[in-house]
Amino acid sequence: MMVRKKQKRVSKNDWLVAAIDMLESNGIEGVNIERLARNLGIAKSGFYWHFKDKKELYKQLLDYWIHEFTEVVIGNFQHSDDDAKKKLNNVMEMIEQFDLAKYDLAIVNWAKNDPLAQAAVENVYKMRLDYIRSIFAEFGFEADETEMRTRLFVCYHSWENTMYKDLDPEKRVQLRKRRLAFFTRK
Repeated sequence: MMVRKKQKRVSKNDWLVAAIDMLESNGIEGVNIERLARNLGIAKSGFYWHFKDKKELYKQLLDYWIHEFTEVVIGNFQHSDDDAKKKLNNVMEMIEQFDLAKYDLAIVNWAKNDPLAQAAVENVYKMRLDYIRSIFAEFGFEADETEMRTRLFVCYHSWENTMYKDLDPEKRVQLRKRRLAFFTRK
C-alpha cells in the first residue's frame, strides 16, 4: 500500500507575506513565483489556487500593504475615546512595535515605474496624513501648525526604522516620549 504524503496547505495570506518579504529584499523584479513556492515549500501550482497570474498577485500585494500597514492602524484608533495625546502615542507605539513602515521603501521604489503602485502609495500617504491631521486638529492647532506637525510626524515615522536601525529599544522608547512631548507642545 502506497502512503501519500499530505500536501502542505498555504493560504493566500502566506503567499502575500512571502511576496512582500521578497519585494523588500529583491525589488518588484525579484518577486518570482517559482522562488516564492520554493520558499513556502510547496509546488508552483499552489500559486494559481489563489491568484490568476503575477499581475493579480501584484494588485493583491498592494491591497495587503494598504490594509495591514495603514488601514489596520487607523481602524484601531479612529473610533477610540482616548484623548488626542493618547491616540498619537498609541500610533507611535504601534508603528514601532510592528515595524509598520518596514515595506514602505520597497513599495515607493516599485511605484517609480508602476502606476498601480504609485496610486497605492498616494492613497496610503493620504490616509496617513488625513488621520494624523485629525489628531493634531483635536489639539486645537491652527491650519499651518497642524499641517507642519502632520507632515513631520508622518515623514519621521515612515522612515525612522529605515534611517536609524541601530537604535536600541530603550533609546527608541526615550526618543518616542520626547517626540510625543515635542509634537504636542503648544
